[in-house]
Amino acid sequence: MSIKGKERFLNVLILIGVIGLLFIVGREQYKQSLPSHVRIGVDKSYSSIPFYVALEDTSRNYFALEKVEAEFIEIIGDPLQGIKEGLYDVVAVPWYSLLVSPSINGDTVKAFGGIELKSGRNLDALIVPAETKIRRYSDIKKKRLGYISDTEYLVNLLLQKMADDGITDVQRVVLQPEEVVTAFEEDKVDVMFLLDPYRGYMIYMGNPVLFEGLISYYLVPSFPYTAIVMRKEYAKKEDRLAAVRVKNAVEATLNYLSRNPEVAKKLLIDMHGWAVEGAVVSAQIRTPEFYRLAEINVKNIEMYQTELVRMGIGTCGIRPTEFLFEKIDFLKK
Repeated sequence: MSIKGKERFLNVLILIGVIGLLFIVGREQYKQSLPSHVRIGVDKSYSSIPFYVALEDTSRNYFALEKVEAEFIEIIGDPLQGIKEGLYDVVAVPWYSLLVSPSINGDTVKAFGGIELKSGRNLDALIVPAETKIRRYSDIKKKRLGYISDTEYLVNLLLQKMADDGITDVQRVVLQPEEVVTAFEEDKVDVMFLLDPYRGYMIYMGNPVLFEGLISYYLVPSFPYTAIVMRKEYAKKEDRLAAVRVKNAVEATLNYLSRNPEVAKKLLIDMHGWAVEGAVVSAQIRTPEFYRLAEINVKNIEMYQTELVRMGIGTCGIRPTEFLFEKIDFLKK
């Protein structure tokens, strides 16, 4: 091949290389311009509030800003099992569920946000009807205790502790969220264990508190309630761009909620369709603490984990930090 022929051949190769590079860069830019479709498991509790607020036009529309196209999927059954099976890409799960089998769960899903029931601000209580013969905490022995299904793990833990105080033979009655408001009127239960917003709403409706703060009294003062999680493989391999975007949007929302708790209250009241005097019922309802990844209190999770082990549940074989993503996991590449 002549020198000119070689030059022409090299020029062709260079041109092909440039075209290939432009194609790769263009494809990546095109991908960046498209929204990321993310499936999010939701219910009508505080755990799902960050997702709903991120979708709304509050101070900023966080999902829209981060190009997250959110698809909300109602949680049915165990949310941890649901995300493991791929029903959701993101969901909030009880810290309890993660700590029961830490070595397995910690290698499958990881948290990038959390919700905690803060010490000194009890969001749980035993509520009784206005007309009741139950006057003392010990009177609930052999009575019908109602609770919402997603708090069953808490009821199990508390009843195990309460038995040490002689409160035994409590009859369990699982309620659907829509049954709570009329459970006393329809004589389904004698007493209810409720978390906010149900606790606050039932107090607003004139039902007395029998015992407030069972969780902090029997378990740990500041209770790690739920972790906002995604699968490790989803964030690192399957759809890294979507993971980065939804993490940024949810963290911005968590920060917003920590400064504007009334937004969470109003949204929950609207979601349940409660016809109330907003300011009055809002004063009765309390909000948890919303934490971004860097703010999650690992020490409180360790205390909770230790308490569960004392009760014969789970193991301390893995530290709670193993359940957390690292900031580097979400750096855009």
